[in-house]
Amino acid sequence: MKRAGQAFAFLALSFLVALSAKAGETVGVAGSGVRFTTQTDYSVNGKPLKLNLTGTAMRTKFLVNVYAIGSYVQEGVRAKTADDIVSADCLKQLHLVMERAVNGRDMASNFRASILMNHKEEEFSQELATLETLFQKNKVNKGDQVKLTHIPGVGIHCHVIDKMEVTIKGVKFSQAIWEIYLGKQNLGDDIKKNLVSR
Repeated sequence: MKRAGQAFAFLALSFLVALSAKAGETVGVAGSGVRFTTQTDYSVNGKPLKLNLTGTAMRTKFLVNVYAIGSYVQEGVRAKTADDIVSADCLKQLHLVMERAVNGRDMASNFRASILMNHKEEEFSQELATLETLFQKNKVNKGDQVKLTHIPGVGIHCHVIDKMEVTIKGVKFSQAIWEIYLGKQNLGDDIKKNLVSR
């Protein structure tokens, strides 16, 4: 009964993810019930802006789903390729929806290792420490949402919904987060291709 309740709660969350930002067209993720809206809103300095979905993908590890991810870029910005999206200093967002529970220590370790695929640790030692503190304090459960939003000219706003949020200054560090999925060294060609599929 407990498992059935958890499954229902996750399906309900999947539905809410699809509707919370804006009613309208949604896009699914292969192997998941999560759906992402094709457009979402975000306010910068009190100014509401729209972001368009560039693609969705599934992060897996050892053939197990870890999280679904949707990539968004500010409306009106011409960013069609992976390189375009990584380098664009515009409002953009990576929206993660967890498919399984991950403890904070593992989440922090995985992000560090992923960033170091393309960069040396000394480039972002302070930023990595801040990001690790964010994740280590918070276990993420199935259905939890993590929004990583690039703020133009500022850096990255990391928000574990209903748990914690922090803004880490540094445009280059923010770009390094996007390189995890869209960079030369990334978490998988399928993820990279699917996040620029629209």
